[in-house]
Amino acid sequence: MVSGFELARLEDLDVIEDYGPSYVDAFEQTEVITGDVEQFNRIRKAIFELLDAFNVNWDDPNYTETPDRVAKAYLQFWANGYARSAEDEVTLFPNSSGSNDLVVVKDMQFYSLCSHHLAPFKGYGAVAYIADQHLLGLSKLGRILDIYARRFQLQERIGAQVSDKLMELLRPRGVMTVLYDVEHLCMSSRGVKLHEATTSTVAARGVFRESAELRAEALRLIQAKP
Repeated sequence: MVSGFELARLEDLDVIEDYGPSYVDAFEQTEVITGDVEQFNRIRKAIFELLDAFNVNWDDPNYTETPDRVAKAYLQFWANGYARSAEDEVTLFPNSSGSNDLVVVKDMQFYSLCSHHLAPFKGYGAVAYIADQHLLGLSKLGRILDIYARRFQLQERIGAQVSDKLMELLRPRGVMTVLYDVEHLCMSSRGVKLHEATTSTVAARGVFRESAELRAEALRLIQAKP
């Protein structure tokens, strides 16, 4: 027996009844609890099985708690978006001033995992919107991006989900989500091995979809250097 594992016997992997406290996420230090005990145990068993398939040396202390560490990392950070919803983390405010100016928040760094190969990808996001009846705290745009990025994802889908959710919750005149300078490890470390390649995507809704001029203005602001 090595730290709760009997070698090559997955069924003997210890069942954890409590995998620790909630964690504090990167946005405004808001406490978020993710996952449950059954889910944690399923993930750690899957990680054990993966490593065991490669015949890792379970006597090596570097592997001793690896299934536990990886399961916690997925639940607490890498894939915590599955346990979160924009509705729970976003507060709307009335647009009492009647503002219909263009709002852009950019250079929001995000991390995600490719749903094709489970490889990491990272980049930057920008959200532009024109309000109608409601306004949104600027930091909440980054929070919504984080919720959808921290899942097994496609870059295109993240942008679409962010724009669609903002259209649903905020009901603005339009939204445009741009993900840019995105580096995909599945493209740089395997296959064609395009080490310097980056990807950009645009998900335009409402007036941004209808007006090329408005899209161009938003992109100009996003691309502008400080």
